[in-house]
Amino acid sequence: MYNILFCWLSNFFRMILIRRFMQVFFGKEASGKKELIVYGLFYVVNTVLYLVFHLPLLNFVCNLAGIFIITRLYTHTFKINSVVTLLVYFINMGCDTLAVVMFVNNFKEGVVFNQLLGLITDLLLFMCVLAAEKIVTSKKVTDLIIPEHSLALMLIPLISILLFAVLVFDKTSPYNIIFEMETLGLLLINMVVFYLYNGILKAYTYKIDKLMLEQKISMYANQLDTIMKTESKIRGLQHDMKHHIIQLELMAKQNGQSDIEEYLQNMADFMSNPEELVHTGNLDIDSVLNYMISKAKQVLKEVNVKVNIPSDIASHFNINVIIGNLLENAIEAAVNTENKILDIDIHYKQGVLYLDISNSYSNKVTVKKHRFLTSKEDDHKHGIGLNNVKKMVEESNGVLQFCYNEDMFRVKIMMYAE
Repeated sequence: MYNILFCWLSNFFRMILIRRFMQVFFGKEASGKKELIVYGLFYVVNTVLYLVFHLPLLNFVCNLAGIFIITRLYTHTFKINSVVTLLVYFINMGCDTLAVVMFVNNFKEGVVFNQLLGLITDLLLFMCVLAAEKIVTSKKVTDLIIPEHSLALMLIPLISILLFAVLVFDKTSPYNIIFEMETLGLLLINMVVFYLYNGILKAYTYKIDKLMLEQKISMYANQLDTIMKTESKIRGLQHDMKHHIIQLELMAKQNGQSDIEEYLQNMADFMSNPEELVHTGNLDIDSVLNYMISKAKQVLKEVNVKVNIPSDIASHFNINVIIGNLLENAIEAAVNTENKILDIDIHYKQGVLYLDISNSYSNKVTVKKHRFLTSKEDDHKHGIGLNNVKKMVEESNGVLQFCYNEDMFRVKIMMYAE
């Protein structure tokens, strides 16, 4: 009875791990009801066939067919389905083989051996899932949020395997109900850890999404307010245009050229909106730049801006996030210095966007293993950081360079934006 219960639990954990593999490889979740039905059928059929027949060939066919059908939930491209199916199956088979090699000399084929083999396979598969997430999603939001947690989590199944090794090689301990309960307990612990990991990951993802959305809303609100003020001045000028023309005619008849020039200058000053610091015609980029530059002018002594990009430049999410976070980091660094300087140079040439952002800084740069370490109290609250900006630039097939001297910190980026 215990063997059957353990088999159902162990296979259930394996289904959860296979589902996570699919999410890692395909980068998305399948539709709810269909996913539940397919995974549920595979789980039941696979477990029943194993318990009833114990035929390796039948298990082989069932696993391959089941994993292949699961991949069809995510894509209908036969090549991709086949590659992912074989990859997931051979990872599972590799974990199974490694488990056998580790303990084959201490057990003979039997109930206890099968239980131990199944559990060690699940734990090794758990470690492979965490490693795959670390490698495949290294440039995605999950890695931007908790870049080191996956490595720490690998210690849980690893420690579990070591505990099993102690139990197995301890010849004084009989393989009785206590051993079986210890086995079941460690399996449940790892399942709970995996469940908590998913919960933490979702919470951090939600937090980052919320922060980015709030920042984007603030930028758009600022840009909308700027546009509304500009349009209000245009409407006022249109309303009074007749009076302005009459006034200019009178000045012209009186040969008052200097008066006309002064009058036109006053009209230009009236039309200008001091809050519209950048106007490229690209709403997304204008929103980010006007918001961040306005913020910089409030707290810094010197802000120099050169922006020359076309209105039809392809603005995608990464560009806006990169610009926004670089400026946010630069402002936060410059505000803590005596000079309080920020220089921005953004231009576009032959399909390539060039960003050159310099700021005064307090000469405190900590680099560890080629990574910049933040000095912020809450690095999640204040953007995604320079190291992860670098990852986003590389994801967009761009190049990023950091350079700094005693007074100024400089970031130079070149990326395609066609």
